[in-house]
Amino acid sequence: IARMHRLSPQDFGRSRDMLRAVAQRAPRHAVPQAWLAKWHVLRVWQGWSDDVATDTQLALDCTKHALDNDSHCSLALAIDGFVHTNLLKRLDIAQQRYDLALRVNPNDALAWSLQGMLHAFKGEGKEAVKGTQRALQLSPLDPCRFFYDSLAGGAELAAGHYERAVELTRRSLRANRMHASTFRMLAISLWQLGRHDEARATVVELMKIDPMLTVAKWFERSPANAYPIGKLCADALRNAGVPE
Repeated sequence: IARMHRLSPQDFGRSRDMLRAVAQRAPRHAVPQAWLAKWHVLRVWQGWSDDVATDTQLALDCTKHALDNDSHCSLALAIDGFVHTNLLKRLDIAQQRYDLALRVNPNDALAWSLQGMLHAFKGEGKEAVKGTQRALQLSPLDPCRFFYDSLAGGAELAAGHYERAVELTRRSLRANRMHASTFRMLAISLWQLGRHDEARATVVELMKIDPMLTVAKWFERSPANAYPIGKLCADALRNAGVPE
């Protein structure tokens, strides 16, 4: 799990092999399959997938297997919501999964954080901030704190709190500079603040991680593309230097 979240290509590939080995040795446990599903989501969102449709199906297969093994596993429910949000853009199903995860375990920080980001994709800033801040309160020393800070930054962006979004995304990047999504949210927030040179410099760093990124590709895969905030973010990325 730690290797997966480092997001260096070598560690990321090795983490899949390790998770598969654990899943094979413990085929009746939900947790390894749930983490494998998250691996596939991260692969797509880092821009590293050669076949998004295949990664999407593999992520769904993993969460189905996990929930078949344990339908009350809050981690599996939360990550199934993550798959439906970030890969399928089925926010209605994702909301149901997050609600179930939090009913099973009201202190599941990941479920709170991912549910918050679902609201952020819809431009529902107040609800987004509430969820991501709850996650930070529940897991202040999490080894994957950068991920929680990143999503909290996205929530603040959705709420129009751009200074706070910059603070959180920069804190996330101090812990892990390989998370492409964090760079995207930082660039957007900086552009909205009128700090255009900083936004352009951030895009330069972003393109080192995801050199094939374009505004059109991002917009197509983003769950926000059906909402006004999606256009705002696309315009900011374009203006900051992401190729059309």
